[in-house]
Amino acid sequence: MHKKLIAIAFLISISISTMAINYTVSFDKVKSHYVTVDITFDAAGKDFVDFKVPVWTPGSYKVREFSNAFENVTAGNLAIERKDKNTWRIATKGAGKVKLSYDVYAFTVSVRQSYADENYAFLHGVSSFGYLEGYEKEQIVLTIQPYDGWRNVEVALPQTKAAGYVFTCDNYDLLADSPIALGTFDKTSYSSGKVPHTVVMIGEGNYDLEAIKRDFKKISDSQIAMMGDHPSDRYTHFIYNVGSGGGGLEHLNSQTSMMRRWNYSNPVSYRSFLGLIAHEYFHLWNVKRVRPIELGPFDYDKEVYTDMLWIAEGITSYYDDKTIHRMGMFSDEEYLGIIASQINRLENSPGKDIMSLAHSSMLAWVKAYLPTEESMNTTVSYYNKGMIAATMLDLEIRAKGKKCLDDVMTALYTDFYKKQGRGFTHEEFIGVCTEMAGKDMNSFFDNVIFSTKPLDYERIFSQYGLSLKDENAGKTVAWSGVVSSHGNGKTTISNIYSNSPAVDAGLSVHDEIIAINGWRVDGRLEDHDAKYGVNDSVEITYARDGKIYTAKLTYAKSTKVAYKLTKADPENKLQKAWLGN
Repeated sequence: MHKKLIAIAFLISISISTMAINYTVSFDKVKSHYVTVDITFDAAGKDFVDFKVPVWTPGSYKVREFSNAFENVTAGNLAIERKDKNTWRIATKGAGKVKLSYDVYAFTVSVRQSYADENYAFLHGVSSFGYLEGYEKEQIVLTIQPYDGWRNVEVALPQTKAAGYVFTCDNYDLLADSPIALGTFDKTSYSSGKVPHTVVMIGEGNYDLEAIKRDFKKISDSQIAMMGDHPSDRYTHFIYNVGSGGGGLEHLNSQTSMMRRWNYSNPVSYRSFLGLIAHEYFHLWNVKRVRPIELGPFDYDKEVYTDMLWIAEGITSYYDDKTIHRMGMFSDEEYLGIIASQINRLENSPGKDIMSLAHSSMLAWVKAYLPTEESMNTTVSYYNKGMIAATMLDLEIRAKGKKCLDDVMTALYTDFYKKQGRGFTHEEFIGVCTEMAGKDMNSFFDNVIFSTKPLDYERIFSQYGLSLKDENAGKTVAWSGVVSSHGNGKTTISNIYSNSPAVDAGLSVHDEIIAINGWRVDGRLEDHDAKYGVNDSVEITYARDGKIYTAKLTYAKSTKVAYKLTKADPENKLQKAWLGN
């Protein structure tokens, strides 16, 4: 019997290796930042096979044209024709096994793209691995041949028992969604929800690995307890320590998050970093499994539009801070301060009166990811307003004291992902919220999500014994409407608020402000606002395209708000339940 099992296992392994698509990654050209990929596949019976490179990566809604980094695409002696920006056609007629080879220029430090030099490599699947059209559902065997001296190879895929670094996955989606880190780096591990978690620290930093392990586990424990289970059999945190920049990106069984390498000792920066980790970890459910129906199956060839990115990112943004609060790392007062700061950001943005939250979600491809200096006047962030909407939605559902937004998310996870294997529509999402709230929620969505109506903070917060007060109320502050920057001895306008004195004066973004009333400006223009009163007029000397101009600017009363959210009634039962959960 034992011999039979061995024979069967051997035959299975042979079958996998011969029938699967084989990807091999090597680093002979890594000093020039090139990564070489070979793809071996069976082309029997096909006149041609199209090799394609994704134009975007799930989780980041922007066409990034990853094919721009693909060079030297060859297939032995077979003819290859470039069909369009991201497609190569291989003439495979009469061929059996085909070996396709290409180089990827990997020189971008980013959670969305790839980087490689002789010290380390970080490969983002979508930006490194193209796919064969028609073969997307085929099993893949990935073999990695590390550069000499690299001691660590971490891949968010199961490793086979074959010699070397050999991994396998069931389809291209999994390969594309599985980051790869190579080099020499620290790592640690913990268990949460009976699932092994690995933390990979890419690059140097002043981090405390034991503290990271402890705090990451608290995040995992909290969110798993909320959602009921962990949906995968492993999880990897890829932490990318960098000199500048930031951000994160979710994956099916992992995340990639950036942290400035010397900021771990700064309590504020570290807490913000944990918020990022909590955000990307919550995507394990929300987006990767609980998702708007339009976001799957993936179409890597073009943009995918949905008006529900506020659910994907806004609700996740709500739960990142809420997770940190649940961990005890935010006091109630600090947590309320975070909510107030998000409200201030929204209410001081003219774009809130122009664009609805649903519209912001739909136009992420051309608005959120391609911002201009005018964006603050015409757009609203589905992260920012989405977080506020999620807060209000949670409070609205909790008002009867029985259910909350947690229950909405777990119901979506169970009823749509687990039972039906699909995403949900906006109507279905509203239906689940209605069920949990015990009342019709359509008017809430009409007012908060689908329109630009002012948000009724007073009605929501007063039920919870909370007071939202504008600390600028009653103050008379002069305002120009200019947002400027100062550097290299120059003051330059970065943004101008719509319907502001700066617009009336004829000032424009990119103008260099030289003087006010003949006195040289040294610093940001808005730093001078306190010198003047409402209705005061000043002469602005500025340069535009090399020519000197003057303009008359008359200060107006600032309409900026500075809300503070506090406990008016600390004994309010709804408030205690919300802040205690």
